[in-house]
Amino acid sequence: MSMASARPDPHETSSPSDWKAIHPLLERCAIGPPQGRRGTFPGVLYTICQMLRGSVVMEKDGCRVEATAKDPVWILTTPGTRTQHFSEDAEIISIHFAPGNSANGAEWKGPPIACAQTDEASRQSLENLCTHPAVARLSFEEQINFGRLEWQLDEYLQLQILTLNLFRQALRLAATVDQRFEIPTIEDPRVRSSHRYLAGLDIRQSFSRNDLALRAGITAGQLDRLWRRELGLTPNQFRDQQRLTHACEQLRQADIPIKAIAADLGFVHLSQFSNWFHTRHGESPRSYRKRPGTN
Repeated sequence: MSMASARPDPHETSSPSDWKAIHPLLERCAIGPPQGRRGTFPGVLYTICQMLRGSVVMEKDGCRVEATAKDPVWILTTPGTRTQHFSEDAEIISIHFAPGNSANGAEWKGPPIACAQTDEASRQSLENLCTHPAVARLSFEEQINFGRLEWQLDEYLQLQILTLNLFRQALRLAATVDQRFEIPTIEDPRVRSSHRYLAGLDIRQSFSRNDLALRAGITAGQLDRLWRRELGLTPNQFRDQQRLTHACEQLRQADIPIKAIAADLGFVHLSQFSNWFHTRHGESPRSYRKRPGTN
């Protein structure tokens, strides 16, 4: 038996309902010059970049990619901080997805940034979205703040169909470069059970380390050690990541007051939320909200 066939399937322990809560949203669909021509940028979204003119060099977590307009590739980037340097004449198609809370703890695996060769199906899915009348009529400023726009119901449903197809094509191409959005493979049933519990827990609900460990029949310290061995982080750290993702999702909606977001996450004072967010994201909530495209 080969090593590939012996590798456990990460979806074997998943029920068919595990993916029902996922709700991919299109946050940017822009054609034109890059919003950050050069520099280091924090990001919480999954992105597709296709070069139309010029060239680019990008780095993320030790991985480096280069692409030009002549290359039939998509640059696929997982959430997190990246460095990029576009040429002065660069023009791109920039697509940003917010996969949403899948309620199963799914996460990005493999290279954090990669160039994937496109094919007819993927190119057609991108063209279908970018040339849709509802997108084509938008100004560039509206295109980079796509997630904040309002739509007629029929228009929104059409765009959502195109978005889902493009996201599906992106995941298909990502798999060719070993980049995956998947449920973690968890061997220990105590970690698997507690992980599923936290992944599906409403973000507004608090949890107790001791109660979580008691459900598994062990101490909180033992559960922390099991989590680190299986997932590389503790339950508290996992919950902290969930809260940050939720905060970013809410901040991208301009009509939600920052004070309301802070209160939603259990912060009594706005300054506490601002300090917490700045420590984890490198900028204040207000700065994040004002940044073009918020990514």
